[in-house]
Amino acid sequence: MTWLYPSFLWALFALSIPIIIHLFNFRRYKKILFPNVRLLQQIDHQTKSGNKLKKYLILAARLLAIAFLVFAFAQPIIIDSKQAVKGGKKHISIIFDNSYSMNLQGKEGPLLEAAKNRARAIVSSANNGDEFNIITADMDASMMHFTGKQACLENIDKIKISSNAYPLQNLLALQNSQLYKFNGDKLAYCISDFQAKNSKLSSNPLDSSIKQTWVKIPSEINNNLSIDTAYLLSPILQAKQAITLMAAVSNFTEKDIENNTLELWINGKPKGIASLSIKAFQSETVSVVFTVETGGIHQCELRLPGDNIPLDDVLYFSLRLNQDHHVNTISSDNSPYLEAVFAENPGFVYKNENAGSINYSAFKQKDLIVLQGVNGIGSGLVSELSQFIQNGGTALVFPNKNLPYGGLQDLATAFRFSISDQAILGQIRVSAIDAEHPVFKNIFEKNNKQLDLPSVAKYYQIQSGSSNDFMKLANGSAFMKDIGFGKGHLLLCAVALDAGFSNFQNHALFVPICLRASMMNTYKNPLYYSCADLNDIYTGLPFVQESGVLLLGKKTSLIPEVINRDGSLYLNTNGEISIPGHYQLRLKNTDSSVADLSFNNVRTESDTRSLSNEAFDKICENFNINHFEGSAEKLGAEINKIEKGFPLWKWCILFSLICLLFEILLIRFFRNNVKLPA
Repeated sequence: MTWLYPSFLWALFALSIPIIIHLFNFRRYKKILFPNVRLLQQIDHQTKSGNKLKKYLILAARLLAIAFLVFAFAQPIIIDSKQAVKGGKKHISIIFDNSYSMNLQGKEGPLLEAAKNRARAIVSSANNGDEFNIITADMDASMMHFTGKQACLENIDKIKISSNAYPLQNLLALQNSQLYKFNGDKLAYCISDFQAKNSKLSSNPLDSSIKQTWVKIPSEINNNLSIDTAYLLSPILQAKQAITLMAAVSNFTEKDIENNTLELWINGKPKGIASLSIKAFQSETVSVVFTVETGGIHQCELRLPGDNIPLDDVLYFSLRLNQDHHVNTISSDNSPYLEAVFAENPGFVYKNENAGSINYSAFKQKDLIVLQGVNGIGSGLVSELSQFIQNGGTALVFPNKNLPYGGLQDLATAFRFSISDQAILGQIRVSAIDAEHPVFKNIFEKNNKQLDLPSVAKYYQIQSGSSNDFMKLANGSAFMKDIGFGKGHLLLCAVALDAGFSNFQNHALFVPICLRASMMNTYKNPLYYSCADLNDIYTGLPFVQESGVLLLGKKTSLIPEVINRDGSLYLNTNGEISIPGHYQLRLKNTDSSVADLSFNNVRTESDTRSLSNEAFDKICENFNINHFEGSAEKLGAEINKIEKGFPLWKWCILFSLICLLFEILLIRFFRNNVKLPA
């Protein structure tokens, strides 16, 4: 216990006044004549004893009344030594959870308003000279700088729900960096509903010198269904051909969901539907099969109708389909295999040219150029092919079956690979494939180690320092090699398309490999991005110097950071997309869209379950964190108790009044009645 105004304790010398009065205030008694001396002695004895006790009690009551009155003016307080602040200017940082879960209802109404009331209580309980900052769940930079009391209260009023939410570990690390640079008292608060999925701590990032308090907002149980993710299962994407979309849906309710529906909308029209049956707190992956009649960019949506929490009921994605894929084969023989793959396949424009008459100007319009058994690759073809691949094209090369080095000497020099001068004999099989390579990605439904792979009778040995052998022979040599060059790919096969080399041209893998090779640079972009994504976004567009770029949505727009990477245009939104949906990418001084990008909320808020009281208390205990779960009014009183101590002056006044009342009762009712004998 300590005193706010200890100088008032000098007033305790006033206690001498009633003592002096009681010592010198002797009462004179009347003389009464009694014929019997024995009776007089009895009365005198009883009267003196009673008055003496009464005087002492009255004196004690008056002394205590004066003492407690002096104590009240000195204002005694009780301060917890473990939580006490040193006094002076304080720096107070408040982590304010404005994630989507705070839009839900609690016992006091919307959780966001309950959190604001507690933040106001924290600020209002501080001194006028203290400084404050607010760290929101979306890390709004405008609120992170330290301000005075009034400015902080205004910032609290401005806080709105955000679809972006960083993990608590990241927010605490930022709070520590904000407070660490200051001296003196540093107080850290965290106001949140503490969702279990987003509140996991591996360690406490805050420095031990920072006094830390967590304020939990109690929330009600809210059932929720969530579309977690979606991806394309189909390895070949073509207009007018069936496309399979896989979607993962989670059930965050305590009941099993039976026969719910998942809808697919494309360009504002329904295109497919799937039925859902999901166990409580489980996930299910369903497929939606659909077709798109035309090429181009299509704005797509997966929808869960009828859910109570709309945060994750829609998943936006953009599907870009080429109306036609242009393939050009340059050959010196009449091999029919490539023509059988492409010529009659809808969605492909196929042209076969003789090696002696090549239209180089048409290379820019091609998706894939195939060199098949060419008798010789001159410097002109090497130069044009290098430029084509450098700009993002793909070339598929099969060696000549009769020439040394397969006729690829000039190509080997330009692309820095080596090839054996003669084919190597030996019966061997392809033993391994890279299922994650773009040619094979999503082709196989599962990793089957018993795949029937091509057999080889002879092959050219190809070596390169920087390449990916996405198909290998049993002896470790490359069967197919991917050499990255600029933005494109050179795909080299170790065998000629001839039965004397292998059965590859008749194998089931030949067709999908050729088709996917023509699409390698078409589907680089993912279907969608996260609103909070900090990674660079590949647009597939060439970089234009000083080009202004705008991402335009239905309700908002953003000017992203523009990045030039090897001549390609990349964007960085810095996680500042606030509203999910479809966005058009527009260049400076143009009204038309050059690309469409889709953004979705992160799904960390989908599971609305918060930490249980036991789990919350355990985390606070493990990391030595003060915690509070009451109302805003009680929080303000608790802060005053911690920072200013528990005041006792009211109790002192109460005890002083009780002592005065006791004195009055003594004077009024304490009687010395002596009964005389009859």
